[in-house]
Amino acid sequence: MNVKALILAGGSGTRFWPKSTEEKPKQFLNITSDDKTMIQETFSRALKITSHENIYVVTNEKQAHHIFEQLDLTKSNVIMEPAAKNTAAAIALGILKMNEDDVVIVLPSDHYIKDVNKYVKILETAAEFANKNEAIVTLGIKPTRAETGYGYIEVNKDAIAGLTRNLDSFKKPIPLKVERFHEKPNLETAYSYVESGNFFWNSGMFIFKVSTMWKAFKKHMPTLHKALKNVKSREELEKAYSTLDSVSIDYGVMEKFENVFVIPGDFGWNDVGSWDAVYELVEKDENGNYSSSEKTIFRNAKNCAVFADGKEVAIAHVDDIIVVVHDDKILVIKRGTTQDVKKISEKF
Repeated sequence: MNVKALILAGGSGTRFWPKSTEEKPKQFLNITSDDKTMIQETFSRALKITSHENIYVVTNEKQAHHIFEQLDLTKSNVIMEPAAKNTAAAIALGILKMNEDDVVIVLPSDHYIKDVNKYVKILETAAEFANKNEAIVTLGIKPTRAETGYGYIEVNKDAIAGLTRNLDSFKKPIPLKVERFHEKPNLETAYSYVESGNFFWNSGMFIFKVSTMWKAFKKHMPTLHKALKNVKSREELEKAYSTLDSVSIDYGVMEKFENVFVIPGDFGWNDVGSWDAVYELVEKDENGNYSSSEKTIFRNAKNCAVFADGKEVAIAHVDDIIVVVHDDKILVIKRGTTQDVKKISEKF
């Protein structure tokens, strides 16, 4: 079995303004680690699954130089999209260079994983299953709260009940047939999903054999299949991309393909989608405060975070505030509202 990792490294960087920009979005920044960027962490995890030469990155021309600066990859393993057309096109472009029998693990470049050993074990199980079956496998995250920012994956209640009765099986990575994918729910629906016990967060990671994915594209996204399957040159690729709609792999394939499986996982996953998410991950003091800079002063403040690039910042007589300082830009925002950063960034 030849396993290849395909890292998706596009993104506009709007949710982590002012530190992140369109030219340098969060995957190229030290967000969850002091010594590695997020894409470097993703790359390190991929090396535990496959060899160096079998790791590919899909990105765009604006961001490609960050890939070469941060990762030790040959030029042929960095694939540049002519335009942003969402994840379905990015995956199709990524597998063009691969053989039909290759097993591909698609990884977002900007996720946090706490328990890497457990995570790798699940991915290895998924790759083995995808190699032996004409199936697409995804990883489902056991929900810890009623989250409205994630899509959900539904499996059969009896299948979950069977795992629960057999504790030894529950500890092992076991693929379960997907009943249905659900879009991001409202809060009431999210509560019902969590309480039911047979719903998982959609992690955005996919494992499949190349031949299986091309069959799925041909059946469910024939326009994309016809446009990209046999392109031979950059000129042909640019022309083909201009004909494509922007469609996610979830909507274009996963929600329609008849043989999709999910492996439930609980390995400390976070898609790090906002400054609030970063606050939850960092180690805080006894007052719930965190700073990335030693020059920060907290006075009568609780549950605050400062990301200040070494600058002097004082926080006094306030609670639940996040402050981000980068170059000449400053963000001050109440915790729990940082999803608004995307809208704020559009004003600058």
